[in-house]
Amino acid sequence: MNRGRGAGARRRRQRDMRVLIAAIAAAVVILAVVIGVIAIRRGGTRDNVAQTAPAATEAVLVLNEESEQDAIMVIDTPEPTPEPTSEPEGSEYAGNSIYRPAAAEGLLPIFKSSSTEEKIVAVTLDDCYDAEALASIVDLCISNQAKITIFPIGDKVLDDSVGASLKYAYDNGFELENHTMTHNGLYRSSDEELAYEIFQQNASLSDLLGVEYQVHFLRPKGGDAREDQRIHAYCRQLGYYGIAHWSYSGTSHDLEDIKQSLAPGQIYLFHARTEDLAKLMEFIPYAISQGYTFVTLNEMFGYEPNETSALVTGRTVPPLEPYTAVPVTYKKTTYAYGAYLLQQKLIGLGYLTGEADGVYGADSANAVKTFQESVGLDPTGEADPETQAKIEELYALKFPNG
Repeated sequence: MNRGRGAGARRRRQRDMRVLIAAIAAAVVILAVVIGVIAIRRGGTRDNVAQTAPAATEAVLVLNEESEQDAIMVIDTPEPTPEPTSEPEGSEYAGNSIYRPAAAEGLLPIFKSSSTEEKIVAVTLDDCYDAEALASIVDLCISNQAKITIFPIGDKVLDDSVGASLKYAYDNGFELENHTMTHNGLYRSSDEELAYEIFQQNASLSDLLGVEYQVHFLRPKGGDAREDQRIHAYCRQLGYYGIAHWSYSGTSHDLEDIKQSLAPGQIYLFHARTEDLAKLMEFIPYAISQGYTFVTLNEMFGYEPNETSALVTGRTVPPLEPYTAVPVTYKKTTYAYGAYLLQQKLIGLGYLTGEADGVYGADSANAVKTFQESVGLDPTGEADPETQAKIEELYALKFPNG
């Protein structure tokens, strides 16, 4: 009888111990969940977005049924979440492993490539002079489920056959962006001409699509003036995200070189012409066979599709608003409106001959070097802010009325 009562008491103590430990385990789980929720609610910054809340802790109870020893509670602690990959230099984190190029002072971002390990690439198609080639490229991309971004010249948007293919591409999820109204480099245009070239191309797309279509990217002719602050100022004024450049020119290289260049985040430049159609007929299936997906620029950089709203009638071209220019140094190969104005002053002062064209080449560099020598500045041939200020000072003295 005593042995029976002792065994019963022992079983009651064991049962009570299990209840106690189960309560402790439940409390640990609840505490872990609460901590995770607090971490998530506090995690509004970029560093916290990439981290996930720890999984609920699993408690494993081990109890020796044959003794009155304390139970052993084993806590299965999950591995710590790894820190997110460090941000690539010169870029900004956009979420979901997407990085966008950071904007330099005075400029919008210049989109040349995406810093990503995901197997995505973007094909951009310029100009659209050849309506037949454009239609074939659009059909090729649709049949391969490859979405691309098209940069048509505004004048070509007004062509019925080109317009029909652009509308068909848009209806199938392609993206249409801005390549100026008349294929203008913009860096030697007046303020009024620049505004017309950019705004009117976008207006032509809107009229074609039957909605007000908000373009996100501008690509000047040749991509030459992509760092021109005046162009960036007007694009910012119109709500654009930046200037579209490219990683690799498919137009300028043969098919094997294009295949060799295939890498995540590449932006490829092609044109709507028969030669590029032939390359794309092989390149697109090849890239897909290598596991790549073709995306639009918006998708590449984590933006929503270009916004639309009700069509507006009676539009007027908004003028360029005043903006603050950041001092820069003009060097060889610079294409900029500021270089155009500088050339005009050098011509007026007798240091440069010919006409200003906005291209800071060898003649401009030699003229600046001669000027620097004449006023006691370091003769580098580069028009730094100090040199520009001196040129403007002497020009104002010679031409007080401008």
